[in-house]
Amino acid sequence: MKYTSRLAALSLAVSSLVASTQPAVAQSLRGSHASVNLMYRRAVRGGLDFYETPTDVRRAVVRGELVALPGNANYTVANIGMPYVRRETREFVTALAADYRRACGTPLVVTSATRPMSRRLANGSSLSVHPTGMAVDLRKPTGRCLTWLRRTLIADERRGVIEATEERRPPHFHVAVLSSAYTKVASRR
Repeated sequence: MKYTSRLAALSLAVSSLVASTQPAVAQSLRGSHASVNLMYRRAVRGGLDFYETPTDVRRAVVRGELVALPGNANYTVANIGMPYVRRETREFVTALAADYRRACGTPLVVTSATRPMSRRLANGSSLSVHPTGMAVDLRKPTGRCLTWLRRTLIADERRGVIEATEERRPPHFHVAVLSSAYTKVASRR
């Protein structure tokens, strides 16, 4: 029994070492069906509503299911028709943006928030979690800020707080906040 557990521990250590030698961005921020399915399953298991229309989104705001994402000194909201998200998503954006501003000296830019199912983008997935308010899109920065944001999103993804994808067309980061995981992490801060 001891040999088996030592072998398992050694195997885990070796696989972790091998994984850490691979490029982290290619490993974690590349979009995949598995990533889309994970976000979708978490939304469904969490009992989140997928809002069908803009009216449904506005009703969710009135009921307190979604909250405003107004922007502040650390982040701006760019051209978003429905700047509403789940409370955990807003808390995540607010915390990430404060860290981003300290690291980069400029505000983080949020380019999308809740998008009802009736407004699905042509290149969007039928399993998108934007209709739930758990996801935001972030403008892709350049230079050291891009490196910082990639590393930070990868670290949060490894902790199970988010699921993130670096999109190419248009260039942005899609970030889904995994509510129960974020709530646990935020309560320890």
